[in-house]
Amino acid sequence: MGTYRVTNVRREMSKDGSHKHIEGVCADGVHYSVREVVESISEGNTWKTSVGGYEEAIVETAYCHKTNCWTTPYIETKPDSTELDNLENLPEC
Repeated sequence: MGTYRVTNVRREMSKDGSHKHIEGVCADGVHYSVREVVESISEGNTWKTSVGGYEEAIVETAYCHKTNCWTTPYIETKPDSTELDNLENLPEC
């Protein structure tokens, strides 16, 4: 099994146009869709954010967290002591 270190995210406009949510991530300069990340996690691979020496595990979640957004599958990091490594705060790739 492998470990992927995510440094950037790619966002897209939601279907209703109310917000941007994560469409995919970039790890080692390669773009992966949310669905690809979720499938990889299901296969036993580890995905982490990696920013400035901070890392946090990326996990699957049922839906985007914005109100009335049912985009699925979706991914997130659990909030911890720093916001630097939170998936939603990473720069665009």
